[in-house]
Amino acid sequence: MSLWVQLNDYANKYNVSVSTLRRRIKTNKIQFKLEDGKYFILEDGASRVSNEQALASESMRTAVLSSESISTTRLLLDELKRAYLDSLQSKEDQILYLKQQVSDLKTLVLLLEKENSRMQGGE
Repeated sequence: MSLWVQLNDYANKYNVSVSTLRRRIKTNKIQFKLEDGKYFILEDGASRVSNEQALASESMRTAVLSSESISTTRLLLDELKRAYLDSLQSKEDQILYLKQQVSDLKTLVLLLEKENSRMQGGE
C-alpha cells in the first residue's frame, strides 16, 4: 500500500534528516509531491529500500571522506613536525655559533686587558 507522508513525519519515522530528504527531492532520488507548499514523500516498500540504500551509500561516502580527511591531517601533521624539527635544528646551530662568538670575544677581552696592563706597567 502506498501512502503519502509529510516530509517531517517521514524524516522522524525513518531517522533521516530533512536536509537529506530535500537533497534527494532535488536530485529526484525519492518519489515526492508538492501540495500547498508542503512536500510529501511516497511511503511504500520500494522507497524504503531505496532510502536504506541511499543511507548506506551516504554513510560509506562519509566514511571515505573521513578516512581521506584523516590521511590528509596525518600528512599535514608530519609536514609540520618536519618543519618544527628543522626550525629547532636551525636554532640550535645559531645558539652554538653565538656561544662560539661569545667565547671568542671573552678571549679577545682577556688578551686586550693583558695588553693594556702590560702597556700601563711598561710606561
